Amino acid sequence: MPGKTNSKQICAYKTQKALLEFMDDTRYYKEAMAWPHTMISRIRVNAKDYSRGTGDLAVDAFYNLTPDEFFRLHSAVKSVKGTLTAEYSRCREQLEHLQKLKKSLEPMIGTALQELGKIAEDIKCLCSDAIVQRIADISTQLELSSQKAYVGENSVLERMILELSEQLKKLQKAREVYSELKILNFDKYANPDNLKERRVTSFELMYHPKMQYPYAFTISNGWGIPIITKNGGVIVGEGTARYEQKVNILLDDKNLMPMLKRVELFLQTMLNHGLEQYFESAMNPPLYSGGNENEETVRF
Repeated sequence: MPGKTNSKQICAYKTQKALLEFMDDTRYYKEAMAWPHTMISRIRVNAKDYSRGTGDLAVDAFYNLTPDEFFRLHSAVKSVKGTLTAEYSRCREQLEHLQKLKKSLEPMIGTALQELGKIAEDIKCLCSDAIVQRIADISTQLELSSQKAYVGENSVLERMILELSEQLKKLQKAREVYSELKILNFDKYANPDNLKERRVTSFELMYHPKMQYPYAFTISNGWGIPIITKNGGVIVGEGTARYEQKVNILLDDKNLMPMLKRVELFLQTMLNHGLEQYFESAMNPPLYSGGNENEETVRF
């Protein structure tokens, strides 16, 4: 991790081609509040790609995470590896168990059919044709049922093995850890070339279990048309988002986990300081309320 280049930089990851940094842009109420973060309090994620050069040749992108969004991101990162590893191990164990079962059943079924054939041959001269035919029917039913359930390309056991094999391949593929899209519907984020458009920011994190640097960040910026919902929210108009800046960065556990932990500690520490005023207010409530100064307010 490089040294700080900005007083608001909480942590950063830098290579010869890229930079990923988490910046403090938290805001707090001046009044005593149970949750001191304001609506615009955030952790700013800056990403830079200077593989083609610095200055105008570099690509810059950013994304703003609210404190709650960061905690959700951190939780998702901490759980994805363990969850995926557990699912992969369980799937592989079940697949190996079914393969062993198939291998052990095939000779057993074959031996049973051979024995029935010998019995039918030996009792031809001792039993009626009906009994001999009945043994032959049992042999045929055993062969058909075994092929349907245990052996053969279309058997239940073979289908289970095939499904688990496909699932094992899926568990080795990339998995989405976190993905969000925002449109910043403020005048300062208007597109000077098209005032109907506003700045669009996208944050995506994928986990690739087979890669040496499995955490793939993609931070994208562009433009889109804002749509106001019935509830007063803002979403990106369908099909209007287009990206002009996109930065891809790969990290491993060794570099990513300490960064996320540092941001978490920062938020927790700042939250504690922000709650000091509220704590004082809660510990020293007003003794009287209303117009009657002799009526003591009882708090439970």
